[in-house]
Amino acid sequence: MQKLPYPLEFMHKFNLHKWSGFTIDDQDLASIARLYGVRRGRLARIDRGYREHVARLAASLPPRAAKPLDHPLVFMALGDSISSDRESYAQILNQYWRGDPQRRFLDCAVSGDTTSHLLNRFYATIAGQDCDWVVMFIGTNDCRQLDDPARITAIGLQDYRRNLDYLTDRLLERNRRIVLVTLPPADNARFKAFVPDFNHCYDAGHLEAANRILRELAAAKQLGLADLAAAIQAQKEDVLEPDGLHLNSTGHLILCRLLLDILP
Repeated sequence: MQKLPYPLEFMHKFNLHKWSGFTIDDQDLASIARLYGVRRGRLARIDRGYREHVARLAASLPPRAAKPLDHPLVFMALGDSISSDRESYAQILNQYWRGDPQRRFLDCAVSGDTTSHLLNRFYATIAGQDCDWVVMFIGTNDCRQLDDPARITAIGLQDYRRNLDYLTDRLLERNRRIVLVTLPPADNARFKAFVPDFNHCYDAGHLEAANRILRELAAAKQLGLADLAAAIQAQKEDVLEPDGLHLNSTGHLILCRLLLDILP
């Protein structure tokens, strides 16, 4: 690859090697470095910085007595780049549970995914995963709109509801426990400054409508609900990265606390 579309730190943070279509383990830094056309040592230094930051974030969570389990549990993170982030809630909780062989998160999220992407890869990369719980944090990309008078949305609300309904039904049939996560806000000003040539935007009303769908679906099917949107609204700290779209450390820690109150 002659030129990366984004800075290497951004590419690695959000696991954009998955865009290639190759099956590369997230920890196979040698293969990822070759794909990006960079030295492994450079990528390893970036990766080490992310891991050290995750360790500090995990240490900031209040210690809790581990609940006894009948058998080890695997939690699958299913979503987009907010989940497929080397400093995400899934990575923080894996570090938090370090030394606990009974709990671990599996990252099955892919940057850029919408619910339609999940449908397309459901039987190939999701249905067969050996897990007990699924944390489904998906919808920000569905809500993306063209920044012009038409304001066409990537995935309309009716299709968003239909896709979630199908995905949750198929997971429940496979005896998976499900936690839905409501969507955080987006800051259009920061987003446009970060990617000025990316002619998209996010409407607060549309995001809230998607969150109503998530809350209604969780109530109707008796699913777990991590109401991240409500938790963010209840506090005043900034929860977004400089791109105005992804969660920063504060946002991921809020989600960690919500999940720790739900997951066994």
